[in-house]
Amino acid sequence: MKRTPVDQGALFFLIKKIRPELAAHIEKAKMIETIIIGLGSQGTKHAGLMKEFGTNITAGVSVGRGGTRIHEVIPVYERVKDCLKEHPNIAVASIWRHYSGVRDIVIDVIESGIPIVVLITEGIPLKDVRDIIVAARKHNTILFGGNTPGIIFPPEGIKIGMLPDIFYPEEKTEDEFGPRGVTIISRSGAILYHLSDALASVGVAQNAVLGIGGDGAIGTRFIDIVPLIQQYQNTDLIVIAGEIGGIQEEYLAEDIAAHPEKYQIPMVALISGANAPPGKTMGHAGAIITPGQEYGTFKTKKEALEKAGVTVVNSQYELVKTVQEILEGWKYFSIKRYQEKMTKTWEEPPKKAEWATLITKVQPNNLIIAGYPLKEIIKKKTFTETAYLLIKGEFPQTGEIKELEKIALKAIEFSVPEVKVHENEDISKTIAKLLLLDEALANYCIQENKNPTSQLMFCLGRVARYLSSILENDEVLVHIDNNQPFSHAIYQIFTGEKSIDDKKAKLLESMIVASVDHGVTPPSAQATIIAATVRAAYEVAVAQGVSAITDVHGGAGAKAAEFFKKCATLARNKNIDLAEATHENISIYMKEGKRIQGLGHRFHTKDPRRDVLWIKAKHAGVAGECVQISKIITDVFNRVRGITLPINVDGVIGAIVADLGLNPIIAKAVFIYGRIAGLSAHYFEEIASQPQMRRINFSEAVYKGKKVRKLK
Repeated sequence: MKRTPVDQGALFFLIKKIRPELAAHIEKAKMIETIIIGLGSQGTKHAGLMKEFGTNITAGVSVGRGGTRIHEVIPVYERVKDCLKEHPNIAVASIWRHYSGVRDIVIDVIESGIPIVVLITEGIPLKDVRDIIVAARKHNTILFGGNTPGIIFPPEGIKIGMLPDIFYPEEKTEDEFGPRGVTIISRSGAILYHLSDALASVGVAQNAVLGIGGDGAIGTRFIDIVPLIQQYQNTDLIVIAGEIGGIQEEYLAEDIAAHPEKYQIPMVALISGANAPPGKTMGHAGAIITPGQEYGTFKTKKEALEKAGVTVVNSQYELVKTVQEILEGWKYFSIKRYQEKMTKTWEEPPKKAEWATLITKVQPNNLIIAGYPLKEIIKKKTFTETAYLLIKGEFPQTGEIKELEKIALKAIEFSVPEVKVHENEDISKTIAKLLLLDEALANYCIQENKNPTSQLMFCLGRVARYLSSILENDEVLVHIDNNQPFSHAIYQIFTGEKSIDDKKAKLLESMIVASVDHGVTPPSAQATIIAATVRAAYEVAVAQGVSAITDVHGGAGAKAAEFFKKCATLARNKNIDLAEATHENISIYMKEGKRIQGLGHRFHTKDPRRDVLWIKAKHAGVAGECVQISKIITDVFNRVRGITLPINVDGVIGAIVADLGLNPIIAKAVFIYGRIAGLSAHYFEEIASQPQMRRINFSEAVYKGKKVRKLK
């Protein structure tokens, strides 16, 4: 069903009444942002239920948990002001803190300017309640509670608090909800559920259900909220669910009698506690009759409201009958369809197990990183910008880029740990050993443990230094300084060239960007995530992932480079064209039982990274014989084997490395170097959003990150 737009609903109406400038933003954004404060078991549980209902929970706030996420996608901040720096348009806050320490946080929220505050906490000391209410009145805040079950707006699909999803809205059509209906305002939570069921059973919709709180002293009283709802154009009738104790209902009755012009929408009141004995608390702290007093009783409330012209009922049956009479039997939806929907909802099987990642969405012939197609990122963004995107979900500002690159360039200055490297040792094994033994990296990560992007950039600088040693290019280090682009340093280290060819440097960087990530399922990502779930140190988890990059996973580029060079050499030696030389070499490989690396992909029939790298190679003047072979090899292979295997990104990288005249091992180094950024992102995501030592089924991962967006 299509929900009612948020700017047509009752919650928006309340926000607009007290914060018109925020309402103007909501109209443009088409979104009401909320936060949840207090992430104990109940707060965390209901955050998930609110989100499932449709509430836009922008963030959580909990001291000691800043930088983590709840329900995998909701970021958590240490303080309200930290949250508002990043998300300045928060309209609603729900507070789930223990009564002993809730005063200061509620006042902090109120003073921050958030217009709607839902205070779930019950039993707050009266002196604290007094201070909270004073702050709310001073800042013109609508404060529901304390001791409220929350508020819910069924047409828009928004709820704040612990109310169940049973309240039903108007159906404009069979496929669209409408904003009209009855508004229920209640001191009690349990009564709300029964009222909803009773009204829905006769086709009466609820457009807003407001729990104002059951404690003796609360922020928003009937006399505060009922006149506001009276002005909401989509409310046809207001149900006031009161109870014995206090004089809220009497106050409201006095105001109705004195200002009838404010109360044009009909009202019905249901007062609970008709038979309660004096002096005994009936559920709520506020539901108690003081012996000998002529107020707060069922009788006094009923008399006051009826004198003011409000119909008072004492049972659900009477309520339903009265509401039907006032609404002249109007039905807001098909009762049969409502019952069918409710039956289907309750009988639905449990949801399939899943867990979320915000990093990469892998689709056939497409890769999406934080909402951006990777092929567009390769075209337009640097490796530093891409690494930041993987961690943060957004690209950095210009000033941030320079600071990040300084971190990486500074990291290059530290010497390489001494390790024994065996003959023909896999480059991934060497890098993993260096990561584990690097004291400079370990110390930096301890120092910057709350700053994932800094840790990643320092790690990339360290691995660049390892590569200068492994590739025996240390002589270029004297030509690297902290003021040059990081991409230039990478080019010097990978190629051993002291001078910079900017076009080739950008091409090399694009190849690295093309390798950054392929989701959670590759062995390297799984190894890193498994290490993260047992809370291994950052550099240890990355080393685990790098160790899994072998000739089976990640080694295709180097093998492809060797093959392409052989084909080009054969063509020159025999003076034959490249297609014939490629055909001959493929035939030889087939007879020897060798596999042609760089062909085929388990997801892509047309690797989305292929074409952009070919274009970049052409612009850099590098598209030579090997790149030409990479463009024809699929057809040639089909002629030899009768099988169509498209070239993949590893094959294209291998071809470019070969045409650059570099050692084929550079292709694997490119893959490892780029993939470290992705592995780091998966590590930090696991630490931030998942419980320790969880059992991981990688097939259950679902991308829940940013929707597809254009890269400017």
